[in-house]
Amino acid sequence: MLAVDTVLSFTNFACCPGTSIPPGLFINNGVYSTNGGLTSVEWDLTSIYNSSKYSDSADLFMTVPIVMTAVCSNGATNLAATGIAGSNALCTLKSGYQNLLHQIEITANGKTIHDMQAFSNVYNNFKLLSSLSTTDLQSNAVSLGMSPMLDNEKSMRYFSTAVIAAQNGVGLTNNIAYPANSTLTVVAAQNATANNSFNSAIQSRSSRYVDTSTNGAAFNRIYGAGGIMDATALNAEFKPYFVINNDGGATASVMTWYDLAIIPLKYVVDGIDKIGLVKKMDIKVRCFFNCGSVQVTVTAPDTATVYRAVASNFGGSCPLTVNFLGNTSLPANTTLLTAGVFVARSPTTLGSSTAITIPAQTHTMTAARMYYSQVSLDISRDNEYITQNRQKQVVYERILYNTDSNIVSGGNVSRLVNSGIKNPLAICVIPLLAKSASAISLSQFESPYDTCPATYSPISLTQLQVSLGGVNVLNTQLSYTFENFLEQVALAESHSSADLGLAVGVISQSWWESNRVYFVDLSRGKQADKASPRNVNVSFRNNSLVSIDVMYFTVYADKFTIDVETGIVNDKV
Repeated sequence: MLAVDTVLSFTNFACCPGTSIPPGLFINNGVYSTNGGLTSVEWDLTSIYNSSKYSDSADLFMTVPIVMTAVCSNGATNLAATGIAGSNALCTLKSGYQNLLHQIEITANGKTIHDMQAFSNVYNNFKLLSSLSTTDLQSNAVSLGMSPMLDNEKSMRYFSTAVIAAQNGVGLTNNIAYPANSTLTVVAAQNATANNSFNSAIQSRSSRYVDTSTNGAAFNRIYGAGGIMDATALNAEFKPYFVINNDGGATASVMTWYDLAIIPLKYVVDGIDKIGLVKKMDIKVRCFFNCGSVQVTVTAPDTATVYRAVASNFGGSCPLTVNFLGNTSLPANTTLLTAGVFVARSPTTLGSSTAITIPAQTHTMTAARMYYSQVSLDISRDNEYITQNRQKQVVYERILYNTDSNIVSGGNVSRLVNSGIKNPLAICVIPLLAKSASAISLSQFESPYDTCPATYSPISLTQLQVSLGGVNVLNTQLSYTFENFLEQVALAESHSSADLGLAVGVISQSWWESNRVYFVDLSRGKQADKASPRNVNVSFRNNSLVSIDVMYFTVYADKFTIDVETGIVNDKV
């Protein structure tokens, strides 16, 4: 595997003219927002070519430097974070680095094979969970920014308004990181109703960061002064770590987490997984990352800590959680907690409601990288492979996104989701708590108290029916259960080829009951029908007590041909 180092050009940072680019490295130009909204990053891979070797597109993966910051203040003054137990666990990224990625576009030889679809991370999260095995989750998921276990569905709490003291947020929450009776105590009022009221997956994700602050007591005396490694050594290998920096004055208040997001492209774009071996990788990648900051209103930080209102300037999903650690985990007099996630470096001004000024926190790796492999074939097999694949047909999955907002309790929905779609494979319906019903005026995926979109919501949809070209797909309207979910996923898996479809993966019944995904197979039917443009309609009833927003992801098959030697992509056939 060779390092394709994609050196990024920031708004105020550019590669110096004449920079020596090692073999296999090339320049990338990314445009970065300074505080909130989606951040654009682009890679141009057209220079990848070797006449004697191949590159496997399925091996492509990006590594993106991530800086996460948090500052506690009283609204006017930043407060020192040193000496505060557990500050290194105050913020964590939500499960899976793919949730940093809002949209992605892939062009091959100038032709679009994957177009921009908003909230693609929501569907990709479900697809990844349904594809991983328990062994994968234990051994490989950590490299993808996940935990060896899923976020605990039993630790979810729902607060429609401010209900009690020591409250960990408003709306659907899942950010309690530690159990009662631990060093970081969560009050008994939160834990009286369940034994598993904390999210152990947050602990696992937090433990990836070496705590180099004075709070970390030199991290078991291995890291830090007098240890085996220090921050300089950690930087040299880009290891994730936590530090508390000064705010530009004498106050050590800027809590900073440095991370390196690893995102295999095959998990977010199915076409990349299906192209296979090519000599010329004539591909351009354009991504939009979820970057920005949130501000959380805090009361009684040293007695009965309460998280309440939230202001956010994230353009898509909020990729971090502000964790509830107990009643002594924030500086005294804290009224405002500001936290943000940025690519490569933070801006000097954070916040959307109250401006917080800090020095820019810069990652050691100022360049996002795309890695690729090189494969050599025996000369006889090389010639045979090229001869047989001058017009290689690539069949792959694509998605279309649509949404409904503010469906009231007991409301009935019957709507056209997509018109004129060919070769539909499935439709995935994901209900979330409505933004209009939220006491913090944020969608569920925008909340720093919730682990969404790595998790979803326990919203019940009944009387579910899907029609395709005017014909009902389901025999009857369903009060959709986990058994229906298993059946529909199994149909998609068994009816399609081995390269298409889904498996249940690590999704258990208890997880699904709290994170409802309504999946309906659309792949069955005659070939003549599949080739004809048809409409997809969905109807259901909101069988919950709250208003909901619904995301629809229609999955369909597409195809194109590629010359494996020249990388030329022909029009779709």
